[in-house]
Formats: sequence, C-alpha cells, structure tokens
Amino acid sequence: MSEMQQATCSCGFSVTSENEDELVMIIQNHAHDTHGKEMTVADVKAMAKQV
Repeated sequence: MSEMQQATCSCGFSVTSENEDELVMIIQNHAHDTHGKEMTVADVKAMAKQV
C-alpha cells in the first residue's frame, strides 16, 4: 500500500492522496485557479507531508 501524502495551502485548502501525481495536479490547479499562481512539481512536493 502506498503512503498517504497531504499538502495544505496557506488558505486552508488541503489534499490527501496515495497518488503523488494526483496530489501535485490538484494543488497546481488550485494555486492557478484560486490564487493565480503557478507551482512547480518541486514546489508541491516540498509542501507535501506523509500522513
């Protein structure tokens, strides 16, 4: 079983997933659509924690 990862935006939006690619995509889309910011894969991975 894969380890769960969680990433939380400073606005409180949070994603938890076993799939790192899914987690990255959701956070990147949130950052773009909600905050008008672009995040790299490395940016998202740096903010993700195993839960």
